Amino acid sequence: MKGNKNIDNICKIVILLALTGLLLYELISGKIYYYVHPRYLPGLWLSVVVLLVFAISLLMERKRGRHNSSVSQYGLYAVPIVLALLFPVIQGGNGNIAIAQSSIGRDANNKSAGQELSDEEDSSTDAEVTEADTNDAEEGIDSFGNTEIVQPAEPEDKSQKYAVKAENGAVLISDEEYAAWYYDLYDYLEDFKGKRYQFTAQVFPLEGLKENQFLAGRYIMTCCAVDLTGYGLISESDLAGGLKENEWLTVTGTIGEYEYNGMKVPYLTDIEVEKATAPKEEYVYYYY
Repeated sequence: MKGNKNIDNICKIVILLALTGLLLYELISGKIYYYVHPRYLPGLWLSVVVLLVFAISLLMERKRGRHNSSVSQYGLYAVPIVLALLFPVIQGGNGNIAIAQSSIGRDANNKSAGQELSDEEDSSTDAEVTEADTNDAEEGIDSFGNTEIVQPAEPEDKSQKYAVKAENGAVLISDEEYAAWYYDLYDYLEDFKGKRYQFTAQVFPLEGLKENQFLAGRYIMTCCAVDLTGYGLISESDLAGGLKENEWLTVTGTIGEYEYNGMKVPYLTDIEVEKATAPKEEYVYYYY
């Protein structure tokens, strides 16, 4: 019986230490970014600590094993460890490619004439309330008359959020900014039209493109690998035919407007492309 007690306890400790080691390896190597959004890193490091605490507690109680225990029941806990070792994450994306659609534009296209009238009435009321709230905000007073810290409002022209990093006549969009910039393009296209941007991108395939067009984009992660999707901009260039799928480029182009499958989308024209090396973190992350 004593032997069973020891084996039972050892199995638990081995599984806990294996999970801890696997998680530590993914965190330290940076491969964890292929699985989950960086916002979850604090929780993952906490998980490492908790697993170690459990393992240490079992070491201290190794002589208090459960009677009539069966080692076979622990096989299930070993499955995720074995799968992680046999089938590591596939780097470079999962092949899911899409073009985002502006939520503002989609809602506007679905409105009926009656809804438009109702929305106009609502918007006029909202505008009055917003104006009143704005006046209070400038004075640092909330609706109850208490002093509050006023946060600076975002610029009305959304493109101004990215206008501070000009390089060679184009605004440089960093990897950290790409996801927010991409979604802003779709929701506030008029603010970006005619302006020139530079960013690092991959070449993505997309049905319905012309011979001189390609999709320049990045894989964006909002939560984890399950929602990972390659989002890009339709780009026009005579070099499109010579580009390879998933090839890394530095793309510089001017934002225009293009109709794709019945919807208006941002479009890159007057393009310059240069070969680029893959960044250390191939995915970009959206913070909301």
